[in-house]
Amino acid sequence: MRQIDKYVNSIYKDVAGDKQEIEDLKQEMRSHLVEAVEELKAKGKTEEEATRIAIENFGGKNQIVKGLSEFFKVQKKFTNYVLSFTLIFFVFGIITLVTSWLEADHFYKEGEEFGTVETKKNAIFNEVFDVLDTTNKINDAEEEQLMDIFKKYPNQLNLLAVFPMEDLKGWLEKNEVSLGTPMTHFPIEYKNAAIVIGNNQVIENKEQIMPSDYDLGTVIMAKGHWIVQYEYKTSYENIIEQHHQLNYYAPNTWTFYQLPILFFALFIALGIVWLFLKKQNKELKTVMN
Repeated sequence: MRQIDKYVNSIYKDVAGDKQEIEDLKQEMRSHLVEAVEELKAKGKTEEEATRIAIENFGGKNQIVKGLSEFFKVQKKFTNYVLSFTLIFFVFGIITLVTSWLEADHFYKEGEEFGTVETKKNAIFNEVFDVLDTTNKINDAEEEQLMDIFKKYPNQLNLLAVFPMEDLKGWLEKNEVSLGTPMTHFPIEYKNAAIVIGNNQVIENKEQIMPSDYDLGTVIMAKGHWIVQYEYKTSYENIIEQHHQLNYYAPNTWTFYQLPILFFALFIALGIVWLFLKKQNKELKTVMN
């Protein structure tokens, strides 16, 4: 059967691809030719005649096999490219997922750190209002307690002022300051305050106090008979600004994870394409066989 082997080898000599798959195809073709030769010999043909006729009859199939082989070669190469990109997107997805998780974790930890701004804001007002009584005057004991509160927050407070609400009813209506809720506001003129504390002492010359020009630097709250106002230290304004940015302009979960989601979506899409091509290649191989 040397002639058959020579013929089969000539068909597959220019076919590229997996060596084992090509060898399987060659063996399959050889078995068909040998079977055809045996059938012809059974009909009285010599081995030489049977081999020639079998090869001639197989000649039409030769072109089909070559065409299918070339298509199979191209499609398998494309399938491998798809698999490569699928794995690349998977790796990028893992890398960006880890990176995004680290960024999100850092962001949320920062959020927890700057969240103490709100806690301290409420604590300051609560402590001040707990000191003040229902009269419109501040006695010596209350003044001393207010001084203690001021000293308790050395990193936050620049000025702490208390105003009688009775004297500022018109101002309250005009500026719509909420009762019982801390809010950022341009400062009330300190000359109207019952007491102003700054630099660990009561400031007597209130007319000369220059109010803060930082739009988030002053916080006001009205409750009972009093309006309490305090200004942040300049050194603390950076934390206030970051806290504000995190509250109003912070990225959401999608912002952090959109890149890994995109890579995993491409990974899944290409994975489906790869599975489809792999199945098609298997069916094509069956047809070739």
